[in-house]
Amino acid sequence: MAKPLTLSEIAARWYLRMREHANKQRTNERHAFEQWLADDPRHGAEYDSIARAMRQLDSTEGLSSLAQAAEQHTFLTSETRRKAKQRRLAHLMVVCFIGLAGFFSHQQYQVWQAAPVMQLAAQNPVGQIVTRTLDDGSKVTLSAKSDMEITYYRHQRHVLLKEGEAIFEVTKDPERPFVVETDTAKVTVLGTRFAVNRLQQLVRVSVDHGLVRVEAKVDANGEAATTLPENPPSIAREITNGQVLEVYANHAMVLVNRPASDAFAFLKGRLVFDRADTNEIADTVSRYRQKPVQSQGKQVRNISADINIQDIDQFLHGLPNVAPVKLQDTAQYTLLKAQH
Repeated sequence: MAKPLTLSEIAARWYLRMREHANKQRTNERHAFEQWLADDPRHGAEYDSIARAMRQLDSTEGLSSLAQAAEQHTFLTSETRRKAKQRRLAHLMVVCFIGLAGFFSHQQYQVWQAAPVMQLAAQNPVGQIVTRTLDDGSKVTLSAKSDMEITYYRHQRHVLLKEGEAIFEVTKDPERPFVVETDTAKVTVLGTRFAVNRLQQLVRVSVDHGLVRVEAKVDANGEAATTLPENPPSIAREITNGQVLEVYANHAMVLVNRPASDAFAFLKGRLVFDRADTNEIADTVSRYRQKPVQSQGKQVRNISADINIQDIDQFLHGLPNVAPVKLQDTAQYTLLKAQH
């Protein structure tokens, strides 16, 4: 099916037809033209714009310059050839005019699309959980000691999770996907409830309901991305209701057998560890403790616990009784070390 003509193309065609038959009595042609002008005020405005452009082209200076470039004597003495060349040049100018108009319209559209319509930065201190309702009705709950930037564009809703974890309840909008990015993972949804937890060794995505697409971002050499390139290559996987996917620094993705509900437990004042290592425990409890915890040395794994956030200190001091670890307090940190 042929592409419909734009208003500029239709106006240009009318200009050429009326100019070619200016000295001929064509009542039907004139009537059709006047009817077209009367149909819409925009028709006359667009026709006037084309006519002005053509009059400039037909000026004495313009024709003189063109004549010199195309053998002045032949051009000036042959009226028929002059008109033929003028018509061809007029057609070319119309095509160029329409092409440039389309190009600049596309450029302006891209600029318009890329302009943010809403921006928000949120950084939670230790121990504080905050829920925000965004302009489209989506809700974001940011865990303690977490940092994110939210930018809404006309074609996309974008979140950069710099640190910590967050729960997202996304309002459906097929025209604007909701994208959450970390340095190594990208999560894209249209409408769902899910959580993203950025830990030292991995990014964990847990879906309460809905469907999300998770991408492990890698650089051109196949290594895990440590920055946020504009269009990084990716390895993608989709997960749905109750599923949990972990994305590692080497861009491996693993679907893990653990309840997705664990990721939402902090909303009720609890922290759930399921076969966690000491790195994950240190990262997580540090979000709710003024003196942060650091894991040192060999990682101790397979630690499971369900604790109240207010009982974190009690949990830490009892940890050596259930796992081969020891605690050491310094002025700035509590160190969590493997027992030798």
